[in-house]
Amino acid sequence: MNAPRTFLALLALAGTLRADVIFTLTPAEQYGARSNAVVFTGTLSNTNLTDDVVLNDIQINFTGIATDHLTAQSNTFFANVPGILSAGQTYSDIVFAVGINSNAPPGDYFGTVTIQGGTDIFATDNLASQSFQVSSSDTLFDAWRVEQFGINTNNPAISDDYADPDSDDIVNLLEYALHLDPNAADATGLPVGESDSACDCLSLTYRKTIAATDLIYTVEAADDPGGSWNTNDITEAIIDADTLTLTIKASDTGNPFATADKRFMHLKVTRLP
Repeated sequence: MNAPRTFLALLALAGTLRADVIFTLTPAEQYGARSNAVVFTGTLSNTNLTDDVVLNDIQINFTGIATDHLTAQSNTFFANVPGILSAGQTYSDIVFAVGINSNAPPGDYFGTVTIQGGTDIFATDNLASQSFQVSSSDTLFDAWRVEQFGINTNNPAISDDYADPDSDDIVNLLEYALHLDPNAADATGLPVGESDSACDCLSLTYRKTIAATDLIYTVEAADDPGGSWNTNDITEAIIDADTLTLTIKASDTGNPFATADKRFMHLKVTRLP
């Protein structure tokens, strides 16, 4: 790897470079979905109070099947830190990123990141190493959970289908289905029942997440809130759309107000296995 240009400008001032380096990832485990990337942050400290250290390279190596499914991405670390870690200095920020290939099965993958350098711009000593883990998810809903909950993805109290981390009485599966924010309490975007003047009947308008191809959306109607629920004579039409969602109006056309004593409608969302 070519040394950053700052090395040549600073080397004359550095004198003899010797250092003790401590490297820690914070955290050392990240969660991601296929075809996405995870970013690792950390701290790199020069504990020598008199000598500087030259940072020349960062090596990312994978073990086992991780070599088939993970890819080390651009050297973000060396785009952000100076070429020299001064005596007593600590760097805390992005260290590196790892891409998860599109064919990666769900599971845990492992690797090691090593900082190389030494007393001059040509040194390739291994200054410090840290092992890391990338946990890959599979389904689109799992990918959404990783995006929304990060390190809490594997905490069922927060990320489970029926968990409600923002306490707005809308479970995660519905937040995903309706393109809502599971981390912000807000009822805006829930299905809305109203009268459809075209059929003089009850209708239900809901928002559908286009990317949620792992869900089945079913609007049902019944004569009583307790059921029985069915899809008989319900027609649907897209009334609005953007790049992320469709707004759909489902109408109970077979049961106009003139003949129906009372009618109820709801949206059922089913996640495919």
